[in-house]
Parts: sequence; structure tokens; C-alpha cells
Amino acid sequence: MGAMVVSPFIQAVAVFLATAVAAEVDPIARMTALAPITLATRPAVTVRGTVIHVDSILHELIVEDDSGGVVVDLGAGGNESAEAIAVGEEVEITGLIGPGEYAPIVSAFHLESRGHRGLPPPKRCDPEAFLAGSDHGRLIEVEGIVQQAWHDEDRVLLELETAGRLFTAEIPAAVVAAGVPGPDLQSLVDAVVIVAGPVKTVSNTRGETLRPRVIVDRAEWFTVVSGGVTFTQSAVPLESIGSFRPSFVGGHRIQTFGTVIHAVPGRLLHLQNGHHGVTVRIGAEAEGVDEQFLPGDQVEVAGFIDRSGHVASIRSAAVRKFGHGGAPLPLTVTPESILRVNAASAAGDIQAEPGDFEGCLVRTKGQLIQAQPTVSGGVFVIRSAGTIVSVEANAASFAPFESMAPGTLLEVTGVAAIDWGASLESPPGGAPERIRLMVRSADDLRVLETPSWWTPARLLVGLVATAMILTTALGWVALLRRQVAAQQRLLAAEMRSRRDAAVEFEATLRERTRLASNLHDTLQQTILGIGYQLDACLTSGGKASDETKRHVDVARRMVSYAATEVQGAVWAMRSLSLGGKSLGEALRDLVVRVGEGRDAKITVGVEGAFGDLPEFVAGNLLLIGQEAVHNALRHGAPSAIELALVDDRGEGRIHLRVTDNGRGFVVGKQQGANEGHFGLQGMRERTERLGGTFTIASRPGEGTVVEATVARRDYDGQLDDQPEPVRRVPTPRP
Repeated sequence: MGAMVVSPFIQAVAVFLATAVAAEVDPIARMTALAPITLATRPAVTVRGTVIHVDSILHELIVEDDSGGVVVDLGAGGNESAEAIAVGEEVEITGLIGPGEYAPIVSAFHLESRGHRGLPPPKRCDPEAFLAGSDHGRLIEVEGIVQQAWHDEDRVLLELETAGRLFTAEIPAAVVAAGVPGPDLQSLVDAVVIVAGPVKTVSNTRGETLRPRVIVDRAEWFTVVSGGVTFTQSAVPLESIGSFRPSFVGGHRIQTFGTVIHAVPGRLLHLQNGHHGVTVRIGAEAEGVDEQFLPGDQVEVAGFIDRSGHVASIRSAAVRKFGHGGAPLPLTVTPESILRVNAASAAGDIQAEPGDFEGCLVRTKGQLIQAQPTVSGGVFVIRSAGTIVSVEANAASFAPFESMAPGTLLEVTGVAAIDWGASLESPPGGAPERIRLMVRSADDLRVLETPSWWTPARLLVGLVATAMILTTALGWVALLRRQVAAQQRLLAAEMRSRRDAAVEFEATLRERTRLASNLHDTLQQTILGIGYQLDACLTSGGKASDETKRHVDVARRMVSYAATEVQGAVWAMRSLSLGGKSLGEALRDLVVRVGEGRDAKITVGVEGAFGDLPEFVAGNLLLIGQEAVHNALRHGAPSAIELALVDDRGEGRIHLRVTDNGRGFVVGKQQGANEGHFGLQGMRERTERLGGTFTIASRPGEGTVVEATVARRDYDGQLDDQPEPVRRVPTPRP
């Protein structure tokens, strides 16, 4: 019983109310009969009675008056300790009454002893009221037949039968030490005894009575009326243990015999005689016995009839072997026949002939439907002649056959059990619904025929899988063809673009060379001639005014500047040809020529050989680098320019980066083609024609970075051979 936890304040208030309100002591029976809704409020009560039991471990008392009894919870460390209270003492208790595990319980706040009154004599119980739990908390006396007796640590427990039902007698350690019930517990089985003591009912989680428990805590409260006899000469046939007998045997043992068809050591036997089988549960006296029973052993049993199932069985049995007749032969019968025989018996109110096969060893065939693992082993569901049968197996028997394919033909040997169902339409006692077979070992299962691997289900799965694979393959081929076509179009477009770039580069090179020759032969020579004439004017003996001389001098300087610019333009146009040099070497030569006479320091870093780079790719990159350097010198006024050229063979790309520390500009705000500045646009277009990327990064005061990245292509060598060779012309003299 669980103690109710109450605060000290509520306890004090309850004591006060109980003292003030309870003018008279409440009869225990009236308090325990309070409605559950009232008990839930835990009203204050005052009860007076005689202590009939003390439990020092649970800190509980059982107190009884003339009307009834109740359990009193003193609580751990309560007002009075259990050891200070003696059995037979009259007490007055003030406390709260509330629901307990089974019956109402009083939580004591105040306990007052009124002296030793002595125990009242145990009341001879009414079996019906006693078994219903109505004597809870009362001191009673009851007669019963011992069906089991065993030690539970230092106490003794007896299972007794009275009026066809069971109850438990508990004999505490102190009484056992006094020699009750004696050393030979098994001699008490089947004995008639009288036990007395306080009753504490065993209940379930719903508070429903399961069975009464009598605490026999005095030696004089245990009396043997007649001793039990294990085996006699009057045995009944196995098939008649639950049949009609004119002589009443009460709850005493019945003796029978049969052949063992299955045994679980120390727990149970399955016996069979002809078409009748019986389950025998071995009693507590067999625990620890080394004797083993094997199929085929002929045994005699003495035990108590158990009618809790659809057919009678024997429990708490003593067993002895008197012979061995060889391994029992199973009965060959179909599950449908078993159901039919039992259904006819139930419908016609006649005994099944030749028997009901319940508990018999039978053999049948069937096709496996499924194998389902369970906690204790597994179940095979088979179909035998149109009847579904559950075949139950332990772990050792189930494991070898767990992976059997559905459709496997099996031969099964096992102990039969029939599941019965009851409804308004079924006969009294129900109707047979299902057959279960319990196999004893893996030897009881035999594979007769395995199913064809190509079952309809597998064939369907195969066809579906093949169709899916074929559909996927066709879809993949179509997708691959589309991807190949797309790649071919992209490759053709790229090849056209690069071929156009190669042709354009050669055409540009020829045109620039022609223009350079024309400029050298015409404009540059003319400008030089004008310069010579102006020099002649200045050095002639004729007199001229100072103003005239000044203008002539200015014109002379302008002509000299124009000649230098034209010479630079001619050189720039003629410098595009690699002349058999690699791109890195040509870039270094470019820097040397451009940097001559400049204040800016120009450096080149080359990573890679570039020897196999097609001339149109190298020439375009050289032109991009030249334009970037000229732009930096013309517009940025830098003090340093760095060129970095990298041949990344792993990625198949060439990177050209030109960095200066000049004045910089806002990207996007610079002058473009509309203002007559084509440098950046030209570099971008050349890069994109080669399928590359062109980027420019700059900020005012932080310089400029120009970067071009172009791809290498295996077919560039063929494109490089297609344009006409460039006509070489002599380098013009200054």
C-alpha cells in the first residue's frame, strides 16, 4: 500500500477537524463503504479497533472492529512506529481515509493506545464472500486443499483450493522458524488444512480482486485436517479426467497415465492416449529434479484438474515413469478433418469420435504462405487442403527454415491445439476456428518440394524490371544523342569562331604590314623631308625675324614629334609577327621595345613553354598584351607594369594578366568606341573570338588589372595552317 503524502499544515487542520467534528468513533465498515467520490476528498475520520497485524517494513497496521477491518498507514517516521504497537492492542486512530490499491486505507495522523485487549477468535469465513474479497482486513479462518507448497526466501507460500477457487496462504519467517508447517512441504500437497489470519487481497492495476491472501502469522493458526496421498491404485484413463463421475472428489488430485509426446523439462508434459491428448503442468515439487522425460516414456501423473481452458488439463502434478514404448507415431490427419470432427461434435452435443485430436501428435502437409519471426521463435503459416494452419516453433526450430520461399511444400509434425470462438450463432461452448501445431524440434519440419524460382510474382517483377531498363536505356540514348548533337553544335560554333579569329588575324597582319609599308614609304618620308627643309631654313644665311625663327622652331619640333609617332605606329604594326619565336619570347621583345625611353619599369613573368601554341592564338594574345601596355602608358602614367603569362596544361587554358600601378579609372565610365577609343573593345572581342573570357578591374588611384584567359584546342594546329602565309617586308629604316 502506498502512503499518502500530506503537508504538516493539512495534517494539523485534519487532526483539529477530526477532533472537533467526530463526536463519536466511526465504525470501520461504514468508513470503508464510503462512495469513491467521497473517498477521493479524503475526509477526516476517527476509528477504534484491535490490531490484528503489524507490518514493520511497510509501516502498516490492520485494525478490526466488530463491523469490519481496515489497513492503516503509519507512514515512514509517522506518529507511532510499527514496532511500538503490539498485536491485540486496542487503538484509536485519527486520520484521513482515501482510496487504496484495493480497499480504502486510513493515513494516520494521531494514534492513541487504549491498552491490550487480546485478539478476537478468527471468524469462520463465508467462502463466497471470502473469494470475492469482502473479508479484506478481517481475521478469518478457512479450510482448503493444498495444491502447491514452496519456499519464497525465508517464508512459505501455499496455494489452496476452496469452493472450486484458489487462494494463497502466507506463512511468515517467524512461524516457519517455529516449525510450521514442517520441513516436508510436498507432503502437504493434496492435504486438507485449516488456515487463519488477517486477509490482504491481491489485486490488479484496476483495483480488481485476483485472489485473497491469508497471513498465517501464528503457529496455532495452521492445522492439518488430513494428509495428502500422491499416488493411489485408482487411476482414471487419460481421456476421462474431466468426464462425468458420480463420486465427488472436490479439489483433490486425480491420477492418470499416458505416453509422453513432448516434454519441457521442469515445466510441462504433453501426454497422449489414442486420439486424446492432455497437457500436464508439473508442480513446484518437481523443480530442481534431474529426471528427464523423453517422447515415448510411459508415465503416471497425479495432479489437480484445471478447467480454465476449453479442454481439461492437469496442473501442479507429480510425475513418475513406469516404462518406455518407443517414439510415438503421429496421427496422419488433415486440419480440415480436425475442424470438421469438432464442429460436428459442438453442433450435435455429442462427443467427438474417434477423438478431438486436441493435444495429440499429428502430421500433415501444406504449402508455406509466410514465415514470421516472434520473440520466442517464429510462426510458419501454411495452407493445408484449403485450411490455414499456424505452425509455432522455438528459436532453434525456426532458424533453419526462416528463409524458406513461399510456396514450399512442407510436411509438419506437431502437437495440435484448436482455437475456439464463441458468438451468438455458434453452439454453446463456441465453434472451432483455427488449428495450431507446435513443433517439438527442427526434425518435425521436412521440406518435400521447393517452388519454381519463376513464380508469377517474380516473372511480373522481371518483366517490369526489363521494361524499366529498356525504357531507361532508350531514354538515355535519346538524351545522349541530344547532348552529343548539342556538343557538336557548340564545337562547330567554337571551331568557326576560332577559324574566323585565325583568318582575321592573318588578314589583319597583312593589312597592318601593308599600312606600315605605305606609311614608311609615303607619310614618314614626307614628314622627314619637311623636317629637312625646316632645318635648312634655320641654318641658311638669310635673315629672318625672331618671330619667324620662333615659329619655324616650333614647326620643326612638331614635325620631329610627328615623325617619332609615325615611326612608332609603323613599328607597332610590324611587331605582331612572332618570327618563329614563342609567345613568351615575343612578349619579352615587345616589352623591351615599348619600354625603351620610358620612365615606367615593365617586367614579364612567363610560366610554360608555349612552343606548340598556334600562331593565330599567340598573335592575338600578343596583340592583347601590346594594347594593354600601350593603354597603361598612354592613359595611366604608371611607374611599373607587370605582365604574367601562364600556360595551364591541366585545365587546357592560357592566362595573360597585365597589371599597372597607374592612376586607374572607374570601370564602365571609361571612353569607348563612340569616343574613338577602341582598345578595350578590341581586346575583349579578340578574347571572345578565341572562346575565352576577358576581365578588367580598376579603381581611381589604385591602378588597373587586365586579364584574358583563352582555351587550348586540339584542332588549333589545323586552323593555323589554313590561312595564307603572311608576306614579309623589310623593316623600314628610321
